[in-house]
Amino acid sequence: MTHTQQQARRDALANFLRSRRARLAPQDVGLPPGLRRRTPGLRREELAVLAGVGVTWYTWLEQGRDINPSPEVLAALARTLRLDAAETDYFFRLAGSQPAPHDEPVATRVPPALVRLLAAQSPAPAFLLDADWDVRAWNPPAQALLSFADYDPADRNLAWLVFAHPANRARTVDWEYHARRTLAQLRAAYGERGGSGTPGGRQLAALIARLRANFAEADAWLDEHEVQERAGTAKDVLHERLGPLSFDQIVLRAPGDLQLVIMSPRDEATAARLPLLTEQLEPVDYAPTG
Repeated sequence: MTHTQQQARRDALANFLRSRRARLAPQDVGLPPGLRRRTPGLRREELAVLAGVGVTWYTWLEQGRDINPSPEVLAALARTLRLDAAETDYFFRLAGSQPAPHDEPVATRVPPALVRLLAAQSPAPAFLLDADWDVRAWNPPAQALLSFADYDPADRNLAWLVFAHPANRARTVDWEYHARRTLAQLRAAYGERGGSGTPGGRQLAALIARLRANFAEADAWLDEHEVQERAGTAKDVLHERLGPLSFDQIVLRAPGDLQLVIMSPRDEATAARLPLLTEQLEPVDYAPTG
């Protein structure tokens, strides 16, 4: 990054801090409103004291000077300024620091709009995952291909089913590639959720331990410590009734740390065969869990 680019980042940080400080009224943080306030919001000195940082140092930060605040100081300022998760991430990145790990509570309810979006993907298989990688909802084509309803809710987890679903293992072309990829993304999600220091991280750690204990391949591949960001991929399936199916697996992030996974047909032949997936499907309740 050039000097000009670095200064532009510091200026953006300074402008962001001033705007968020102006948004906070004294009474929001337990201070008396006072009589002589020429500008809205908290004074610099008040914010610095509340965040536990030096007034001069904070003034320099708002002036766009070249200083390097620690993650702890940034976290204190974010709390004092009452930044939400998106604002905190933006703040950390502007300050040149890695955003703090996210460990939002797992969504207890799937929004109706997401359920409608999920249903609209038919005849393409689609399903919803939460932050624990549990499958929360799916459409009939996903049931026909992946049999989610056939599993106990405790086992209805994408990472678990990659290894524990015999038919899926047999159908998936280059299953080892996709299984290794799943483990690398699971390890990355563990880090993103704060590792063993957070409830969400510990939940994923328990899932990783369960995979290790039950599948020798998972145990060996996890020792390689590969990490990969959650993203879509191409996936080919040799279906016992429909023959070859080619998908682009697309991952869309939704509020509440939910993810919509869509298995979109990659060619015309697959698109033509997909309506046949559900021909022999028995009626099943696909209502979202939770």
